[in-house]
Amino acid sequence: MFKPIAVAFVAASVSMPAHSAVTHPVCIQTGPNTYKLSYSMTNGSHQVSISSSTDPSGKSGRVPLLKTSSTVVTVAAGRPDQRIYFFLEPDHGQGREVSIRHIRLEGTPNFRDIGGYETANGRFVKWGLVYRTGVLAYLTPSDFTYLRQLGIRVVCDFRTHQENEEAPEKWVPDSGATMLSVPIGPEDGKSATASFQQLAQSHPTAAQFKLRMEKVYSTFVFQFSPEYARVFTELKDDHLPLVYHCSAGKDRTGVFTALLLRVLGVPMPTILTDYELTNRYFMSRTDNTEANRKARAQAESMMKMFTPEERRVLMAADPAYLNATFAAIDERYGSFDNYRRRALGLSDSDVSALRARLLTDE
Repeated sequence: MFKPIAVAFVAASVSMPAHSAVTHPVCIQTGPNTYKLSYSMTNGSHQVSISSSTDPSGKSGRVPLLKTSSTVVTVAAGRPDQRIYFFLEPDHGQGREVSIRHIRLEGTPNFRDIGGYETANGRFVKWGLVYRTGVLAYLTPSDFTYLRQLGIRVVCDFRTHQENEEAPEKWVPDSGATMLSVPIGPEDGKSATASFQQLAQSHPTAAQFKLRMEKVYSTFVFQFSPEYARVFTELKDDHLPLVYHCSAGKDRTGVFTALLLRVLGVPMPTILTDYELTNRYFMSRTDNTEANRKARAQAESMMKMFTPEERRVLMAADPAYLNATFAAIDERYGSFDNYRRRALGLSDSDVSALRARLLTDE
């Protein structure tokens, strides 16, 4: 199965440490097994040796591809059904790893690796360990073949029991993965449809709608912090690789991703950039895969009671929602560190252990 056009984004606003000689790597899949790599070289480096592997750690199976002074190259690597990671080693200084971020599957439109993001102190989130996505009810046999190689050990479902009854979760047969239900929302046990109907009947303005979304996000981090803490426990216990999801991979999933990246020390501009990628990969009108058509049809059926303007507010991955959420955390707890200690149960030593496990110098 061909999974093209997936980009690895790294925030440009964060400066690289002096020893890093390869900066701003981007990986785009251009064909079944071809990739376009682009990057910059600094600190006196003039050449890069590029190798590939199906092992995200790069400890085994590395295949040398080329040595080049160009900063934009197209390479062939692996088979169409393989996940490939690239290792860029400069002639001077520290190298970098890069891969595709969005994994284009047939049965879900928003499956993404959160690896590659840079922390405030110049380290990077490891590739191939933590994934975020939307609903997993429509995965195909071809998807199973591709996902099996990722070796995912835990699948965390943020959807309610009713949501799972309406669209039962599917995963790779006989994979041995633990299927963990950590249901979040809606409030008062209402179904999503009932909550939408109640909201529509109040005829909110766009501004009121945005405030409503900000309140919902704050509800996630306060009322459902034990559920988010449960997923952090899986990470602390090294049950990796791990994937977590909700229906669209936007709200409940977006909040957890923001919390995780914040714990790892990733700056807010990068966190917001990752959050906004859902606008690209979920319900995209230019993505006509079966997964995206189903996602659009399901969402549009649920939101037919709203005006077009209200739908745009509801479906947007708007950075204002996350900014308001972290402002609410600061207001209630005094700081994010107080929140993650008291609400998420993450001690300072837990954070150190998570960073040691999930971060790399490359």
